[in-house]
Amino acid sequence: MTYVENGAEFTSDYGDIGEGFYSSIESALDELAALLYGDAREMYPTFSERLARVERLSGDIGWGFGDYIGDVVWQLDEELGDQ
Repeated sequence: MTYVENGAEFTSDYGDIGEGFYSSIESALDELAALLYGDAREMYPTFSERLARVERLSGDIGWGFGDYIGDVVWQLDEELGDQ
């Protein structure tokens, strides 16, 4: 989660970076999502605010990054948000 947060903050502060950078952040978010959908389901409430912040930070970022983050966060909230 910290890696995803730092990546979103960095690109929000310094502008567009590049596809490899965004792919790395997306992969880390995918790993977190897999954990939250699986054995760590009960941890979702702990991460939901942080995920929402990452979504806000990345909303206007290019390379499809903001859209990807928004989709993953939305899906997590849709499935795990009412725990």
